[in-house]
Amino acid sequence: MICFSLMRKKTIIKHTIPVFIILLVFFSGCRRSPHWEANISSVRISDIEIKRYEKVLFNLNPFNIRQDIDPYIEDFSLFLGDALDTEAGQAQLYDYITDPFIREIWQDTWEIWEDVSQLETELTRAFRYYVYHFPEKEIPVFYSYISGIDFELPVKYFENNIIIGLDMFLGRNYPNYERTGVPAFKRNRFITEGAVVEVMRTMGEEFIRHRREIPETLLDFMVYEGKMLYFLDCMLPQTADSLKISYTTDQIAWAERNQGFAWAFYLDNEMLYSTDRQLIQKFTGAAPFTAPFSRGSAPRMGVYNGWQIVREYMRRNPDVTLQELMLEKNAREILNASRYRPR
Repeated sequence: MICFSLMRKKTIIKHTIPVFIILLVFFSGCRRSPHWEANISSVRISDIEIKRYEKVLFNLNPFNIRQDIDPYIEDFSLFLGDALDTEAGQAQLYDYITDPFIREIWQDTWEIWEDVSQLETELTRAFRYYVYHFPEKEIPVFYSYISGIDFELPVKYFENNIIIGLDMFLGRNYPNYERTGVPAFKRNRFITEGAVVEVMRTMGEEFIRHRREIPETLLDFMVYEGKMLYFLDCMLPQTADSLKISYTTDQIAWAERNQGFAWAFYLDNEMLYSTDRQLIQKFTGAAPFTAPFSRGSAPRMGVYNGWQIVREYMRRNPDVTLQELMLEKNAREILNASRYRPR
């Protein structure tokens, strides 16, 4: 039981092509692959519908829980299980929906998420890409709830169910995030536009988790995370890079500017094949910045480099499918085939 609190004409000048055109073609080629913006015009799926557990729950009469919730038990058995058959279960649910802090979060969530139709539309589009790349996979059932500020797992996957904590997408400046100890550098994820990103990230993680891939070296971790971000490229091709990697505008600009510097740093210090977990954490772990560089650096810079490695690998190997990429465990082979050489 899940606990209650749980996007032909040429201009020839002396037979030369203007430099800016060469650069345009070069950079466009570096950033796209055949999989990135797949043609999903023929992919048809049912519109995603989010079952709103929190809407039902917080409109119950807390003094008449058992009777009021009876019509919804089948729809929300994932949350309720057999708990309501016991006094302890009914008491737990009563405590949850009458808790002043939880009710405050619910009211704040309702102000922003009274209507989830936009999110449902975004999810429907994302899952058309998902079905395009993974036609044998089943589309999950979707639920929303109030998590009580569960910032470690804003979206959960459970037996082909996706459970979205809508209270985790109220904006990076939502006061209760700070009040409950959510680190400032993690709040970039928790904007309304981030909900669809977190859902698709969860789908990617679930797919790769079944392959029991266990990264060991820094390069392993970089490429593992790079594959997850490339998965988001393919599921959400219109979504900004900064949103996919949870960077601010300044951070994504720093990463783009300094990826060559960062790459040289790993090579010069012979770090790529290190298994030192503390070192790996410095370059791939959640943090406000990448400590070995500067306080003004983008965080998780190793993840950003890994993302670019995977992008280059897929651009240069158009016959490799997204599924094959996700199943490939040899990070060194991906690096070598990518010919990644940032400047």
